[in-house]
Amino acid sequence: MKITLHWYILRELLRVFVMVSVALTVILAFGGTFRPLTKEGLSLVQLLWVLLDLIPAMLAYSIPLSALFAAVIVYWRLATDNEFTGARAGGIGYMSLVAPALILGLLVGGLDLVFVGYVVPAFLERTQQAIQTDIASLLLHNVGERQPFQFGKIVIYANSAYPEPVPSSDNPPPGIKRKIIQLRALAATPLKNGKPTAIVLAKAANVIIDQDKRDNQVRIGVQLDDGTAFDPHSFRQMRGTIRYLPPDGKPFVIGSIITNRPKFMDFKELAALMKTPQSYGPIKNLIEKNAAAEALAHIGSWYSQHATHPIRFQRREGYVFVHYASKAVDGTGHFLMQASAGHRVRISVYRRGRLTTEYLTPSATLVPVHDGRGITAGIRLASPIRVRDPAINHHFHAGPPTVVISDIGLSRQALAASGPSNVRTPASAALQQQIAHRIAYLQRQILSEFNSRISFAFSCVVLVILGAALGIILQGRNPLAVFVVGVGPAMVLVLLINTGRGVVTRNAGSPWSGLVLIWAGNLIILAIDFFVYQRLLRQ
Repeated sequence: MKITLHWYILRELLRVFVMVSVALTVILAFGGTFRPLTKEGLSLVQLLWVLLDLIPAMLAYSIPLSALFAAVIVYWRLATDNEFTGARAGGIGYMSLVAPALILGLLVGGLDLVFVGYVVPAFLERTQQAIQTDIASLLLHNVGERQPFQFGKIVIYANSAYPEPVPSSDNPPPGIKRKIIQLRALAATPLKNGKPTAIVLAKAANVIIDQDKRDNQVRIGVQLDDGTAFDPHSFRQMRGTIRYLPPDGKPFVIGSIITNRPKFMDFKELAALMKTPQSYGPIKNLIEKNAAAEALAHIGSWYSQHATHPIRFQRREGYVFVHYASKAVDGTGHFLMQASAGHRVRISVYRRGRLTTEYLTPSATLVPVHDGRGITAGIRLASPIRVRDPAINHHFHAGPPTVVISDIGLSRQALAASGPSNVRTPASAALQQQIAHRIAYLQRQILSEFNSRISFAFSCVVLVILGAALGIILQGRNPLAVFVVGVGPAMVLVLLINTGRGVVTRNAGSPWSGLVLIWAGNLIILAIDFFVYQRLLRQ
């Protein structure tokens, strides 16, 4: 008799749970598409894909409330229809009657743990990709709505935007999907620390967008038609014609979202990242910058000892001579090549023993370049730059606004004479401190993700047990009122979990205060369960 009754109650619980979870998931998924529909300018097809990706993600958040509602409704109806009275008369106790609710709680709790641990990160990552990787549609939408469009540290404004066909002579490599958007009457502002460093104007521009599905990356470059840069504070022209954004001509890379956001990682990926935080994208970049800064310090140390003479730097296929330069070190640890009195810094580039290019510049800077081949650096020339090609003419003429001579290093003899390679600069020390800070922050993020997801899944069990008891105790009352009584603690639980996540992540000290908040909601509901069942057993 008990088994038959338990199966009967469990079937009712599962039936109501499935209906409520489907309805609530669809409502939450439609709510999640509101921002992409109104702000991101997605097409109908793209919006449907976003909706389909959001449904599995929203299911994880609807499961606890659906299980709570199913327990309240089913046990309220059985108690109100006096079915439990008959069961009690047959010698079946309340704890036995609540066993199907406990089974449902364990089932949906395990299901929710799988969802929040593996399914939700994958589908949220796909949703973000659908929104963020279709840069062409976002650009057309923003320009059409007279809104700025930002990629990286560059903000673009334009009067109009039109998609252009990709020329057959400009086909991208295999695996790359290319789109070209033509902008008319463009204004752009490169940013540094959130503030504009220049105002770039051009009558037209082509935005070239390459989507690499293999590496899940988007590369964006802007070709300007007669672009000019002005000082944002005085509108004084800063340099001559600008042809590209970013100015160095290299496209801006938008990396994979999942490599930069722990919340888009599943349990397995989070555990691996906790063991090797150095593999995390932003931290890996900082480590490479630090290695390059140390390499630069090594080269700069040698350079400081030889700045009174023409300096020869090695390259893979030649060498570079620097004339008329004196050394200086700025506050960030960069080594500056300043022109001697009455001269300009003269840089001669040789390739396979032949002079190919010469530059004249008021000053230059040694900049770090880390490519995994050891100590290497680059020379960034300051504007205005004059250039000549000895094979064409003997006179210097105006050069490009930006020149970086990369892949320079020292000969083995120079390296041996420069002393130990553990030279430190303020820039390197600051990077090492930043690396330590980011590793600690990442570990706190991972800790908060693990505990919040497990706590959220465990809440299914305690909420179902609470719902079953409330349905029995409040029999004869309005079932929606009974459900609202149970939703109150559930909302407090969600609020405490989210608050605890923020405390664990932001608190640089002990994480225990945040972990207590993450689990406090479940502990509160467990205490309520204990109180309610004590009252139920007394009846």
